[in-house]
Amino acid sequence: MKTATTRRAVMAGLAAAPVAGLPAIAGVVAEHDPIFAAFAEFKRAKVAKDLIMEAADDLRGDTSAAIKAAGLDPREILTARRLETWREMGLCSDEDYEAGLAKLEGPPSEYQKMWMRVEESDDADMEASQVASATERAFYETAPTTHAGALRLLRHLADFLDEDDVVNDLYVGDVVGDAIRNAIAVFEREARS
Repeated sequence: MKTATTRRAVMAGLAAAPVAGLPAIAGVVAEHDPIFAAFAEFKRAKVAKDLIMEAADDLRGDTSAAIKAAGLDPREILTARRLETWREMGLCSDEDYEAGLAKLEGPPSEYQKMWMRVEESDDADMEASQVASATERAFYETAPTTHAGALRLLRHLADFLDEDDVVNDLYVGDVVGDAIRNAIAVFEREARS
């Protein structure tokens, strides 16, 4: 487990380094163009999301392995959340749901406690993903006000469009075109000056 902690610490340091160096690279421009603050916030949220997602994946894997080592199937560890999910998905009847809740009365087993920690880490992962998506959207909706800001936005958009499966992105797909047009508007305005 110590290796995973060290690896996460190294990843956090490497991922945060470009964000920390942003004002030095952008100079005074970063103070005047809101795109740089929006970009830095997005990058911080993405780093946090990636680290939380990795930790959640590690915890899920370690917990599943421990439960399997005890001769149990992780999919059969009953928790209130799992019951609720099954009911919402139509995978258990009301009677089975009630029977499951009755089985959960009393203190949870060690394996149930372990799986509830996995569920909590899944919640943290979901929340971090929502924050990252919101800050990414805010970045795309921020209109640059300088040449350097427009270039920052266009560079990011080029990288974004190079990623797999981004054209139909549910969170920002409808604002990418506007972000590109906002960047282009800066160059058009400068050309008329």
